[in-house]
Amino acid sequence: MKVIFARVGYMKFYHGPKPGDEKPVGGGSYNVEKTGYEAYNFLNISGKVYGYLHPHTKEPTEINLGRIEQGYSGDKIEQVLVIWFATNPIDKGQIVVGWYKNATIFRSPQNPTSLLHRENYSYNIKARAIDCVLLPISKRRFPVGHDIRGTKEGKPGQANAFYLLDARGNKKDLGNTKYAWIRNVIEFVINYSGPTISSLEDEIQEGIITTGISIGGQGFQSDLETRLIVESYAMKTCKEYYAKKGYDVKDVSTTHPYDFLIKKKGMEQTVEVKGTQTEGNAIILTRNEVELSRSQEKDMILFLVHSIVINRKSARDGVVRIIDPWQVHDDNLTPISYKYKIQ
Repeated sequence: MKVIFARVGYMKFYHGPKPGDEKPVGGGSYNVEKTGYEAYNFLNISGKVYGYLHPHTKEPTEINLGRIEQGYSGDKIEQVLVIWFATNPIDKGQIVVGWYKNATIFRSPQNPTSLLHRENYSYNIKARAIDCVLLPISKRRFPVGHDIRGTKEGKPGQANAFYLLDARGNKKDLGNTKYAWIRNVIEFVINYSGPTISSLEDEIQEGIITTGISIGGQGFQSDLETRLIVESYAMKTCKEYYAKKGYDVKDVSTTHPYDFLIKKKGMEQTVEVKGTQTEGNAIILTRNEVELSRSQEKDMILFLVHSIVINRKSARDGVVRIIDPWQVHDDNLTPISYKYKIQ
């Protein structure tokens, strides 16, 4: 399999600069003052997606196709799995944000003259939109790199392109503990069947969730930062709560539509976690979450952490409320957005 890991700055949608999502966060010095070309990496243009990777800082900024396929010397290579990753703005860990399957990678940047929707920014990776997945913010938790102390070998360094072949074109040993994470990430990508951001409706829904979680924020940070802090705090609170009660707690949030699987004395239940700064009288649910609750009958738990107080980059004082079993009732649902077809 031909694979490349591509690091970019962190954005909500990668559909171009928008209010609240003006430009990539991190991803290199270029993004500090300017808008990185990756800002358009998931913008669907007539069924195609045009991505940009700045592989390294040295000139010429070419992608080394010979480290994707041994001995390759052409100007472009096809049928490549491109795994996009970024640094989480809160905890600074590197996580998968999306991927292209069956992509075409060009050795040098292509200078378009007819891609006005992306301001004619250069691109060096192209794929069909149906082969691309952008993860919702809540699913961007799968780690990139190892956590072995005392060694940097085996995980992405300063260069934004990370290859499965070394500088000599030899395959890296994925059985080695330093490279085992690569196999795990690829398996995650291949087997993923969860929600994606693939339409304007999905984008609007993500925006509503982010704003809803951060209601009552203190104004010194973005809605995105607040959402990440609140979600991380709620997840940690839930895990610690059930661990103290003797449950075997497994975080399955990256691969399942719910967040935790808990087991104790032969009993198994699924847990959906919600965090909010509000008093917790109402929560925002996605369409998938509503359908999941209805399908789980009496096996699902809602673990709500409300009244969370944000202090700079940390959260505290959340109040736990548990609804067990939890099942969505139509009488309690209120629509907060509609899709309107223009004729």
